[in-house]
Amino acid sequence: MEKAKHYLIALLLGVLVAATVLSGCGQSQKAISKNDEHLTVYLWENSLIKNIAPYIQEQFPDQDIEFIIGNNDTDLYSYFEEHGELPDIITVRRFSGTDAQDLEPYLMDFASYDVVSRYYSYALQYYKNSKDEIQWLPICGMPQTIIANKTLFEQYGIKIPENYEEYAQACQQFYDNGIKPYSLDLAEDWSAHEVIQTGAIGEFMSLDGIEWRSSAESASEDIAFDDALWKRIFSETNTFLKDSHFTKDDISVDIDTATQMFLEGKAAMFHGYPALMQEIQEQMDAELTRIPFFSQISDESFINMTPSLNIAFNKELEKDQEKLDLAFDVLDCMISKEGQTLIADGAGLISLNTDVPTMMEDVSGLEDETKNNSVYIRYSAKKSFAASLEAVQGLLSGEMDETQAYDAFRGIMNGNDTEEKTMVNFEQEYSISLNDKNGRDAASSILTTVREEHNAQLALAPYYYFTSSIYKGECTGSRVALMTAKNSDTSLYLGKINGKQICELVENYLADSKDGFSVTNKYELPIASGMKIIVKHEENGFSLKDITVNERELDKEKEYSILLTDDTMSVLKEIYPECEIEQLKATTLSSAWTTSMSKGQQPSAPEDYIEVEK
Repeated sequence: MEKAKHYLIALLLGVLVAATVLSGCGQSQKAISKNDEHLTVYLWENSLIKNIAPYIQEQFPDQDIEFIIGNNDTDLYSYFEEHGELPDIITVRRFSGTDAQDLEPYLMDFASYDVVSRYYSYALQYYKNSKDEIQWLPICGMPQTIIANKTLFEQYGIKIPENYEEYAQACQQFYDNGIKPYSLDLAEDWSAHEVIQTGAIGEFMSLDGIEWRSSAESASEDIAFDDALWKRIFSETNTFLKDSHFTKDDISVDIDTATQMFLEGKAAMFHGYPALMQEIQEQMDAELTRIPFFSQISDESFINMTPSLNIAFNKELEKDQEKLDLAFDVLDCMISKEGQTLIADGAGLISLNTDVPTMMEDVSGLEDETKNNSVYIRYSAKKSFAASLEAVQGLLSGEMDETQAYDAFRGIMNGNDTEEKTMVNFEQEYSISLNDKNGRDAASSILTTVREEHNAQLALAPYYYFTSSIYKGECTGSRVALMTAKNSDTSLYLGKINGKQICELVENYLADSKDGFSVTNKYELPIASGMKIIVKHEENGFSLKDITVNERELDKEKEYSILLTDDTMSVLKEIYPECEIEQLKATTLSSAWTTSMSKGQQPSAPEDYIEVEK
């Protein structure tokens, strides 16, 4: 590994890298982390906690690494930095250089390390900032393309298209036969976002498009739009919508409706990643294949690639060579074949690492694009999703022509953000770090607040639904929401079970694997409320010793109401399928917590909910 460059002292006076995180609430600069020795890794969704984290821990069993849930938002890490608690390693999926500019002074430059030489050049072309630094690296890509019902194509004698002209002809033939050509969830911002970039994918992959993208990714103020390029982009977007026979009725089509239409054979094409295609294939008595996105200005075709994960290192790591080496070991695990497969949740991924072959053997229809590296990396600035939805729905409704749609898109992209009002003024602060008894005070406060709001006596939740410390001071609604895992949110359930069943629930949660996740170290212990769980640290995990309520032993015969999440509800249902469980409709952990704080109340005090015996 190359020797670190010398850097100016960071504006940040001290970055504490414990299990602590912070919302960006208030202006308190008090550091509430208690441990800066171990490596802290933030993963943007809990599926990564369940798959890649155990793999890395297996490779380095003697290293002290904490994996904690984050959110798919670079703003989250800006909030952390404001309180002097930027973690060692941070990840997101939606990434744009413009969205991460606040973090630039605090992130390490990978360009001075060997790891960048292991990447294909096309994979890094949009990751350079205005100083030619590479502060973020993508970890493999998922091919988002059209999924075609090959059986339906053959039934109607329609050729699988190999260029845009054939695609438009196929759509017309299906339309003439009363079959919807393309079922697309255009009520969702991500699909509107996709339509603009894939409908005009040839323009985005042209020299003008690449130049604009590079400029946009490093823009420090308003993004400069090339009018000639973007007028062509919206002209081709409109052509794609019309050729695909999308109408104003598609504005209200959500993901469930679009998926069901394809499953029932009422639409010839859909879209998605390999894992979704596999899931759909298991439900359909039809052969499916992939269709790339076709350029309207050439015979070229492309895979629309979404990085599964983008990663950055805290610049402070360069002051601790041992910890920096461990961070690179974690990165090496992620970009290995095994790591990429776990991150992408199976086969059908595009490797960006020159040492690892692309794993697309089971993804038919994209052989030429894969061989030629005909890959477009999705542009995903935060505002681009809302801007795309406004423009595409304007075109579909007929309320906008191509020029007006472009103007609307550009206006939102360069619009000023309105300042959010304060939702709550926190009077106390609580850390998400492990306390002396291996509990997390911030998580305890949040779960207890939600439990009391729903009149439950007890509550049990995995640790990976809680992301952030609570800080003294004013806090906006968006930052309150970031204190829980918004991108991996969970429904809430109310169960009624006796003390014996509660003991078995906790025992099974501690002992069994759930969707590949099992409690193996102190960082992964669950969060409880209304009760205290006493556990013993065993060689391969933890065992339950006792449960107390109000400092008294749990009554095994008494019935208790208990608040559960998706995971803890599933464990209970598995051991007691007949037990009474009610889902709290339209209520998630994130929404319940945010609603409680919107009332202006203070969160409940943390509880002494766990004790670990050695």
